Amino acid sequence: MIEIKSCVQPLFDLVIFDCDGTLMDSLEGIWQTVNLAMQAQNLGKRFDRHEVAEIVGLSLETAFSHLLPRANSELCRTMALAYKEEFRKSTLTGMPEAPLFPGVETTIKQLHQAGLVLGVATGKSLAGLQRSLRAHCLEPYFTFCQTADSAPSKPHPAMITHILDQSGLSPDRTLMVGDTDFDIIMGRNAGVKTCAVTFGCHNKMRLEKAMPDYWIDQMTELPVILGY
Repeated sequence: MIEIKSCVQPLFDLVIFDCDGTLMDSLEGIWQTVNLAMQAQNLGKRFDRHEVAEIVGLSLETAFSHLLPRANSELCRTMALAYKEEFRKSTLTGMPEAPLFPGVETTIKQLHQAGLVLGVATGKSLAGLQRSLRAHCLEPYFTFCQTADSAPSKPHPAMITHILDQSGLSPDRTLMVGDTDFDIIMGRNAGVKTCAVTFGCHNKMRLEKAMPDYWIDQMTELPVILGY
């Protein structure tokens, strides 16, 4: 069980963040890597940024099943492996880590200092998430991490329910923050409140259809929603 530190009582005890498109501006690298994987498999087609933005947040096999709707499960697995290999090669050649969105570092540290429990639910691998958080010195602030290695792809609620089970905290006092409708629907499926960010991969019209409980245009607005 997690013990909440004494502080000004916020509306929530637990805040779970998506990573790509919410904490980090990673679309450019994902887009480039998807097309490198396509090229490596001699598939010919090249996706534009908008097409790739539509699938950010999903686990890799599920993402490729959306990008290649006629592909069978074997090809989607092959593409997921090809993506991982191209990403690995990119990191070896010095590809910089995706930058944080403005205000993310300040907000995360502020919430942690206030005594809130923080988690991440992402379609990234655990190794990829740890590398990204470590690169930005944010790893110590997140108590719970759920990734595509340990749970079904969003919008299945398992990433959130696993964190709730591990923490012993209530879904009624949990907020999911994300930039895609996959995040918002996952949160609703898990019975928690949701907050959509408008600076990520999905546009506001698409997010509105998922009916988030809250909206923010920049990460520094989040503490107000949390009640302080």
